[in-house]
Amino acid sequence: MYTTGILDYFLDMGLELPYLVGVSAGAIYPASFISKQRERSLNIQRRYITDPRYMSFRNLIKTGYIFDPDFAYFRMTKELIPLDYETFRSSKTDFKIGTFNCLTGITDYHSKDDFSSVDEAVTAIMASGSLPFLSKPVVIGGTPYLDGGIVSPIPIDKSIEDGNKKHIVILTQGREYRKEPFKYKKAAKAFYRRYPHVADALINRHTVYNSTLEKLNDLEKRGDIFILRPSKSLEVKRLEKDVSKIEALYRLGYEDAKREYSRLLQWLSL
Repeated sequence: MYTTGILDYFLDMGLELPYLVGVSAGAIYPASFISKQRERSLNIQRRYITDPRYMSFRNLIKTGYIFDPDFAYFRMTKELIPLDYETFRSSKTDFKIGTFNCLTGITDYHSKDDFSSVDEAVTAIMASGSLPFLSKPVVIGGTPYLDGGIVSPIPIDKSIEDGNKKHIVILTQGREYRKEPFKYKKAAKAFYRRYPHVADALINRHTVYNSTLEKLNDLEKRGDIFILRPSKSLEVKRLEKDVSKIEALYRLGYEDAKREYSRLLQWLSL
């Protein structure tokens, strides 16, 4: 929700972003930014976060996904709080969605421009947000995918690879945060014995994440990136169901973007 607050402020300011790349939740929220639907992502949380049809361990038992695919993704996008897919599809923004390839152990990126239907877009977004242990792999073109943040938690390398010279990076943790080593190595190896690359990536994820932060620090010193991160710590769980906490996180993102906006515009003009 922190990211959504920032993106909604950008919408209010009329800031156009020619390129977006996201993984995990960072692949979900940009869709509403591209479709220019202010507060859409926030309203989904407000209305449905406590609805067991949306997120529950009952879903996990019944479907293999803690977020029910039909309700939380397909019906949500097409019926309940519909995405303006025509605006999304016709946008000139180049949007890449990162997904973890369970067979190769690398991140595959799916481009908005390659989607032929809203269902294809939703499937890629769902794959990128499929949390390990809490979601089965999502199969696209015969390939099983999981959360795009497993091995590319901050996809700065993809943005550089795609030729961008300046990068706005939204982080959801404070400046001092570093990821701790993964504690459940044996469980991961047993659970993902069919997909050993998943277990390996989870075990090494803290190293990848923390080294990426160091790279971001270097790029920031060089003036190549502009980082937006929480100005204060809020206690919000990954699967938070307290709407007031979710709204507070959204407001923090909005206010942080507002505070940094003039500096951002100055940096963009350099």
